[in-house]
This record gives sequence, C-alpha cells and structure tokens, in this order.
Amino acid sequence: MPVFRTIFDTMDTPMALLKDAANGPYFERVNEAFVRFVGLPRDELTGQSLEALFPGCRLEELQETACVYTLQGLQEQAMRIKLSCRKLDIALEAIWLLTAEDVSAAQWIERQSSAHPVLMSGIVEANYVISKLEKTSPSAALAPVQELDYLQKSILSIIHPDEQARTIAAIQEAARSRKPGNLTIRTKRLADAVDLEVRLVFQPFYDGSGELKQYAFVVMDLRPSTEPVDPAVKLKIVMARCNITALQLSETTGISVQTISKLRNGKIRKPQRLTAELIATELGVKPQEIWS
Repeated sequence: MPVFRTIFDTMDTPMALLKDAANGPYFERVNEAFVRFVGLPRDELTGQSLEALFPGCRLEELQETACVYTLQGLQEQAMRIKLSCRKLDIALEAIWLLTAEDVSAAQWIERQSSAHPVLMSGIVEANYVISKLEKTSPSAALAPVQELDYLQKSILSIIHPDEQARTIAAIQEAARSRKPGNLTIRTKRLADAVDLEVRLVFQPFYDGSGELKQYAFVVMDLRPSTEPVDPAVKLKIVMARCNITALQLSETTGISVQTISKLRNGKIRKPQRLTAELIATELGVKPQEIWS
C-alpha cells in the first residue's frame, strides 16, 4: 500500500481514494493533480463527502459506467467532469479509486457542432499546444490537414506568420475577459499549396482554481485567400464549406462520381456548361466562382 500511495500521489491524472460510511462515500485521500483540478485545499477535501463536491453522484452508478457531473469551481464558468470509479483489492478495508476528467471543452465543441455546420474542431492547451484536432467535414479540401501531423505542436504551426501576432492578441483577450472570441485568419499552405482564410470561434476554459487551462475552437468557414486559385482546389474548398462529399453531390446533381472526381483532381479543367451550372447551383455559388 505505501508504494501504491507514492505512485498515486505523483500521477498527473486527477485521482482520489474513497471510503464508504453510513452517510455515503467520502474522500480519504486525493493526489496533487486532483487538488489543482477542483481548486480546493487538500485538508478541505479530505473527509468531505463525494456528493457534497458532486451533487447527485452515487458510488454504485460510477462502478457501472463513467458519469458526467457539474463542478462549480472558484469561477463563474462551471466545469463538466467525467468521473469513473473502481474498487481496489490492495487493502483490507474497502477502498475505491476515483478518476476525474474535465470534458467541458469537448462538450462545448459538441454543442457548437449541433448548432452550426463545423468543418474542423480542436483543443489547444494554455501554452498554445494542440492536444486535439478533428476534421468533421468529409471533403477532400481538408485532406492535407492530418490530425496526427499537428498534435503536440503549437497552433502557430498552422497560422500564417503575418497573422500570428493578431491571433495571439485575440486569444489572450478572450482569456482575460473569460468570454468567447472569433477570428478570421489566414493559414499556412494546408490545402494543395493554397493559403486558406478560416473563420473560427473559440472559448477559453479554466480549472477549478480559476487558472487558464485550455481553449476549444471550431472552424465555421473557409475559403481560398490567394488568387488565382486552381478550379480543382476551388471546388474542393466550396464542397468543404458545404460539408458535401462527391457521392452526395453526384446523387443530388445526377453527375457521375467519376466526373466529379476528375473535376476535383484537375483531370477535367473546365466542365460542360450544364455540368458546371448543376454543380454550382447545388453548392450555392455561381459557376464562374469556381471556373472563371
């Protein structure tokens, strides 16, 4: 048990040891990560009931499946916490190991995605390092943006050098005001050697003590920021904005998937007039916006 407690205390994952009592489970021990996580002193947490910190939380429910609860830390913004629990077999008396995960940023992204079309989303830590990046659009316009290529790298690795100072200033202002922000910025060359103009919304998140923890963001729109742009690239980008695949476009226009694929990869430089009009109408643009 002493070896376990030493490992337990030094883990980066917020964890607590629970014991059961007549009036419900209580915190017998918490690690330093859990103290920072909830923003309460260790001596205040020790002995406190589980339900006092997480109202409505039941030990029997946590043993069956992970549950999400609300934690109101030392700030206006409540945290959404996923808790999981399992019984340990390393002590004579019953002890449960509780682990906690902050899912506030992930749930914010889910709400944004439900309310608006989202092309891409992600989470950036307080030091601007990308910890999550996910493409929600199936379009090939975003194919060069591979999630694993950017994970654990600075957000500045995506943003055009001319835009970096303005972007950092906007992010810092959102953190200071504790309010969401929005930006339209130019990226580095991500899609077929074309700079993209990206419109995004972002929200800062904090730990239980009120310290800045991370930012969540969603990309709402994108378009080429430089001219001239190859028609094939324009078509990919417009399809990404509309969140439509080649198969879906084929089904709605009656144009074969093969023809649409050839238009997107540049094998057909300029389609027949009817083809161009059908595709453009479905994508909500004029044909000359793609094929000048």
